[in-house]
Amino acid sequence: MSAAAKNPGECEEAVHPVLSLAERRRLALVDCDWAAVAAQLHPGFRYVNANGQRLDRDGYLAFLADGPVRWTAQTLVEPEVIADGPVAVLVAVVVDDVLDDGRSARCEFVTSQTYVEQGGEWLYLAGHTALPAS
Repeated sequence: MSAAAKNPGECEEAVHPVLSLAERRRLALVDCDWAAVAAQLHPGFRYVNANGQRLDRDGYLAFLADGPVRWTAQTLVEPEVIADGPVAVLVAVVVDDVLDDGRSARCEFVTSQTYVEQGGEWLYLAGHTALPAS
């Protein structure tokens, strides 16, 4: 993964923690480590999935833990981070290798993820996943 700071003068240090957090989230999804995922989420977290379903923090965690999907791998392709002070947005193509109700599938989406820095820690505030443009 590589990132580009989009604001002139933006230091790479402000970008790196967001990519590191995304990497830790990816590993936690594959490991079914829902506590690690929860620790990365802002208390007001919101997520909209590719089906248009809106989830709050508890609903998102319940979907991960109790839903039919299990990640076997996840890759962020050409992630870009745009940061301004305590706010950063990661955009990328995400490739999910999953078991969906026991069936193997590979899915490709576009994603945007918003992160905020609070008390020296970056948290995932909101995310959206959609099907790529045809």
